[in-house]
Amino acid sequence: MDAKIVDKSTNEWNISMKSKKNDPRVIRTKASLRQALEELITEKSFSTLTIGQITAHAGLDRSTFYLHYSGLHTLLEDCARELFAEMRTVIYANKTADYHANPSVLEPFVASVFKHLEKHHRFYKTMLGRQGDPYFRTLFQDQISELIFEPVEMSDSLEQNTVQYSMTLRFFSAGFAGLASWWLEKDMPIPLEEASRQIAMNILPGYLRLIE
Repeated sequence: MDAKIVDKSTNEWNISMKSKKNDPRVIRTKASLRQALEELITEKSFSTLTIGQITAHAGLDRSTFYLHYSGLHTLLEDCARELFAEMRTVIYANKTADYHANPSVLEPFVASVFKHLEKHHRFYKTMLGRQGDPYFRTLFQDQISELIFEPVEMSDSLEQNTVQYSMTLRFFSAGFAGLASWWLEKDMPIPLEEASRQIAMNILPGYLRLIE
């Protein structure tokens, strides 16, 4: 087959996929499916949900679902992507400062996470809790690692030891995710401001000491 024909076909396919991605009908359909998942997940565990329940709740049929997702986990990934993008925007709106001299300046970044969790508490409480999904918990922990811990500069000596850094990063991001899950499971027993202050003053300094 002529290489030019192959290239032309590939380009046309890419343009078609990009067009579909930006199609308002596609955007609305995917938003409806995400909303259906987020609403149903507060009523039952993710493991018991079916595609039929999702589509029925969204007022769509199964064939429409499979036009956009290969299964429930790809829909969950899409939900996570949208939620994490929202959290990222809020976190990046904070002004950076010298956290080495005063770790408390990181408190607004932590508070941004807790405000996001509070806004979507029913969804996160289920998905991060015992009836949730291990894959989503991993996605959330990785997001916390990316947004809170990875941006903190490390020392040159630690940067060379990637195993030590990875272990430190994993330990603290898992701890943060665990505290967030506990806070939601206990129905937010302390205000988000207090939870953020405790993490900024008592947990993050330990992380900073280990990577300096």
